[in-house]
Amino acid sequence: MKKNVNNDRWIDTRELSLVSLPVILVSIVLLVSVPAWGSDKAVSNSPNIIIVMTDDQGYGDIGLHQNPAVQTPHIDQLAQQSTRLTNFHMDPTCSPSRASLLTGQYSMRAGVWHTIMGRSLLPAEHTTLAESLNMAGYKTAMFGKWHLGDNYPFRPQDQGFDEALIHGGGGVGQTPDYWGNTQFNDTYYRNGIPENFEGYATTIWFDEAIKFIDRNHASPFFTYISTNAPHSPWRAPDDYIQPYLDMGLPQELALFYAMITHLDEQLGRLRVALEDKGIADNTILVFATDNGSAMNSARKNSFGDKGFDAFFTQAIKDPALKDWVFNAGMRGFKASVYEGGHRVPLFIHWPEGNLGEPRDIDTLSAHFDLMPTLLDAANIRSPKSVDGISLLSLMQASVEPKPRTLFVTNQRVDIPSIERPTVVMTDRWRYVMDGENNLAELFDIEKDPAQTTDVKAQHPKVVKKLEKAFDRWWRSVTKQGFARQRIIVGNSNENPVRLTSMDWMEATSTGEVPWFPGFQRPEDSFYPASWIGREASFRPLPWYINAETSGQYQVDLYLKDQSAAAPIARKYALLEINGERQVVSVKRLASGVAFDVQLKQGPITMKGWFADDKAGQKNTVPAFYAYVNKQKI
Repeated sequence: MKKNVNNDRWIDTRELSLVSLPVILVSIVLLVSVPAWGSDKAVSNSPNIIIVMTDDQGYGDIGLHQNPAVQTPHIDQLAQQSTRLTNFHMDPTCSPSRASLLTGQYSMRAGVWHTIMGRSLLPAEHTTLAESLNMAGYKTAMFGKWHLGDNYPFRPQDQGFDEALIHGGGGVGQTPDYWGNTQFNDTYYRNGIPENFEGYATTIWFDEAIKFIDRNHASPFFTYISTNAPHSPWRAPDDYIQPYLDMGLPQELALFYAMITHLDEQLGRLRVALEDKGIADNTILVFATDNGSAMNSARKNSFGDKGFDAFFTQAIKDPALKDWVFNAGMRGFKASVYEGGHRVPLFIHWPEGNLGEPRDIDTLSAHFDLMPTLLDAANIRSPKSVDGISLLSLMQASVEPKPRTLFVTNQRVDIPSIERPTVVMTDRWRYVMDGENNLAELFDIEKDPAQTTDVKAQHPKVVKKLEKAFDRWWRSVTKQGFARQRIIVGNSNENPVRLTSMDWMEATSTGEVPWFPGFQRPEDSFYPASWIGREASFRPLPWYINAETSGQYQVDLYLKDQSAAAPIARKYALLEINGERQVVSVKRLASGVAFDVQLKQGPITMKGWFADDKAGQKNTVPAFYAYVNKQKI
């Protein structure tokens, strides 16, 4: 069950002069019982809220942040007109950041610490930002990348969004996405229903968001535009790529920046739409990115044969690029717990919000602060479960919060480990720990923002204090355990249920999960992460599902997705449910095999594969997709 936000209402004491004494007394009691900081019911003048969050764009991938190569005039303009939180942190990778942003909790507490393995599924019991706003009367919608579960009850339409148009998985063309999507003329899911679109993915997200705003601008709305750009595979319209090639940038860097410039243009188009509707001033427009840059200087193929150092040395000889500081001078990139892996831009623009003049605020803050801040701005109470704090008084009146100690960890394993990379952060210190590599480093971030000098030996008392803080935090965020989430079958909200190998459970390493098939455009080179062509290198792993009701089900197994119509080329199909196995023959050229099964209500572990013998051991290949259909609901 979802947690419910109470609906207590303010009573205006100015209206009590003609009210009888008993009513006055009751009113006083009600006033005492209601929190003094706000109602939780939206009214006509409540601010609209828009979050634009890009994917894998680092702090340094913005023109305003010492990067004259990438062209981001609209992001730069928004920043110059906004309150800028310059010490704002996300998780180092996609799903955990999204879970924290939408729940106001540390991602570990929210139950999301990986991007695959079923560890990206946001548990349904959390109250999301969208649910809080929706229950208070906001119209809610999201467009683009969800990456917190592609099945009921984890989808955005199950988690508080009235409308959701998304691609599957963590990027366009990943395993849960519609088969064959390449970011051009694709099929995306509108509230779970496939829908065909013409055009480029980023354009579509903003097109649909603007249409939603057009339909709902008369009442308060929340729009979450979560772009897949500039996440790999790096693809953009040709007109945006060529100018970067003309600069002399390598192909991959040109593609990466082209994606950013295109989305920058869409942000400008969004702002024009808000102005045209006359709602820009009372709209809270938030721009952020989800983690550090994916354009890692260590990428072998991104900077040409001579590598990054040679490329960059040559690039800054151009007078137009002479001031370029790559990655804003920070150490680390996406997936790192050094600053460059999790410090991101955060701009908040709200002309009617009494935020004062546009300025930088260097107070330590993080993704889980955004939910309580936005709810506070909308006069809505936050769930008690949030780890974040409202930053509204900081922005409106420069009231600094109490000193804080925050934590960022990169788990990316099935069962979290205290030995995985983590950083403990205060306003002054960054204590980086990686027990797997016997690493512990202390950096004075005020004096050494590039994190070049470990000062652990000089400050043993600081180290001890931060280690104690980490131990307390770790116990707190792991005390609920590491239960695996289960996709629900046999429910009318989603039937049939399409299962994909991205949500296989029990993997011992990330490499065991085939998360990206790799759909190639004719001009693309082979994308190395693709599992197409090496299907037999994977072993079948189980899906964890929960049958809501007992009854007759049909389970269809596919080597590739249903729409791929790819022959299985094996003699037998094997389906194992809670350890009990069924075997059926595969017809010649068949792409799928159907099993009729009786499922009992409750938890189920299921896996499927194909082989050339009934024992399922000869020439095996997994079923990367399965469809589970309750016959009568």
